[in-house]
Amino acid sequence: MSQVRAPAFRHLDPGRIHRLPPEVAEVIAAGEVIERPASVLKELLENSLDAGARSISVEIDTGGRDLVRVSDDGEGMAAGELGAAFERYATSKLARVEDLQQLATLGFRGEALASIAAVAQVVAISRQGESDRANEVTAGPSGLRGPVVTAGPVGTTFSVRELFHNVPARRAFLRSARSEAAACLRVVADAAVGHPEVRFELRSQGRLVLHTAGKGDQLEAIVEVFGPQVGPSALSVAHLGGDVGVSGFICAPSATLAGRQGLVLFVNGRRLQQRSLSAAVEAAYRGMLEVDRHPIAVLRVSCDPSQVDVNVHPTKREVRFRDEGAVFEAVQRACWEALQGARPSALAVGGPTPRADLGVTGAESLAPGPLAATAAQQLPLGPDRRPGSGPLAGAAGWKFLGQAHNRYLVVETEDGLALLDQHAAHEKVLYERFRRALEGATSELISQGLLEAVLVEIPGGEGVGEDDLVALSRAGFAVEEFGVGVVRCTAAPSQLPPGEVAAALREALSSDRLAASDPDLPNHRLAALLACHSAVRFGDPLPRQQVSVLLADLAKTSGAVTCPHGRPAILEITEQRLRSAFHRP
Repeated sequence: MSQVRAPAFRHLDPGRIHRLPPEVAEVIAAGEVIERPASVLKELLENSLDAGARSISVEIDTGGRDLVRVSDDGEGMAAGELGAAFERYATSKLARVEDLQQLATLGFRGEALASIAAVAQVVAISRQGESDRANEVTAGPSGLRGPVVTAGPVGTTFSVRELFHNVPARRAFLRSARSEAAACLRVVADAAVGHPEVRFELRSQGRLVLHTAGKGDQLEAIVEVFGPQVGPSALSVAHLGGDVGVSGFICAPSATLAGRQGLVLFVNGRRLQQRSLSAAVEAAYRGMLEVDRHPIAVLRVSCDPSQVDVNVHPTKREVRFRDEGAVFEAVQRACWEALQGARPSALAVGGPTPRADLGVTGAESLAPGPLAATAAQQLPLGPDRRPGSGPLAGAAGWKFLGQAHNRYLVVETEDGLALLDQHAAHEKVLYERFRRALEGATSELISQGLLEAVLVEIPGGEGVGEDDLVALSRAGFAVEEFGVGVVRCTAAPSQLPPGEVAAALREALSSDRLAASDPDLPNHRLAALLACHSAVRFGDPLPRQQVSVLLADLAKTSGAVTCPHGRPAILEITEQRLRSAFHRP
């Protein structure tokens, strides 16, 4: 049988298909890596950190559009290395495909400097420690000039000017100078809290915006970035789950931000915007944060580099884990364990308690990243999540002093006074009971028959799903369908006042309450809903005996001292603060 030869494509007319000119290909490739001035800054900072810098100074003008300058005291480069660094796919970080499996550096693709030079004018000056002179090269869309001998300190300085001057469409899409400066600030702030051993300085339009001491204390760096208010609310995180380690700090629910700029995650030293890990952190706070508030957390995740694929995104913002579930669980559990030590919020004597809107200058103007909520599984009740192990373990011994305005309970604690929001505190107790019942971990809820059956119209007129009926049954309801779009309830949890049964069921059966891709979210939502409808009202008088029962129940709870909606349940005034307010020694 004769063989059919493949056509010799090299000799065929390509027609409309042609190879892009090098300068066009360079600009297109640069667009994958360099999106805005903050992208330039991120790449240069990573190079400085890889070079072993202990001090990094950053200067920007007009948000980085006209100038981004990064100077470090790292190991520097020789003349030949300085010129070769601007060649695309030229790097000192790896040499073989196998090296990708054991990366210990932040940079590795060999694209950053070539991409920057394709859309900006770059001047690089570098000097190695053993040399008595520096070398300088100039790079841009027109090519590379140098190196030439010049003066300069040990280390490397990159000055990037006129970003996107040859791509006016891209330059026109940049945001205002203030917004771009805020994005650059966040890049430096993230690097500073992730590398507390390095001294960072950022100047914008000549004004000092951020400065860290570089003493190696991560909490000190976090306070320098986010402000002194963060210090008292910071909780240390130290967890080793299997082959995954999680360390750093998270803040108690009393200190939050309106956006996600306070959520800073590192994997093997690399700053990431990993949706799954962000969701793991926020899942640990479930039921502790108010609506539209987000936690402050700076966490380092460490694992075997061979279990992480870092070569999945040109900007290296995300990675792929071989076992993402194990990493997710380790991060969530680490945060949850730390939150068990959260103390009640401190009440400022002599003024109102400020809302904790913490952050670096201009932080609230930063657009939060597109971190969509993904499925997260709540930690089950078990031996390591037993009631009575939280910060309120001593509540049973508190001395009740009185009720203020039929809203607040005043108690004497071990080291001062505390004010309890009676509704929020009771919500917290009931929430844990409903959660345990819905998870099948307890049968302590008592179902009480109703004197008269309650008919409830289902929002939208739809039927009731089998899963919904099972969940309601675990919570103490006896519910059956009673015609089209109507259910009949003959029993309800004993904690739920009869007058609240219809409203609670109607809200529970709304489509956005029990339907969710996260298997745990319905339990949380239903437990929070029932706790809210069952708790003592804000304004009801409480007899001393009922308060004693509430304090004893609070002592058996775990987790942060908030209601399931994230509102503080308790405010604390220490004896020391009282003495100071009354000018007592």
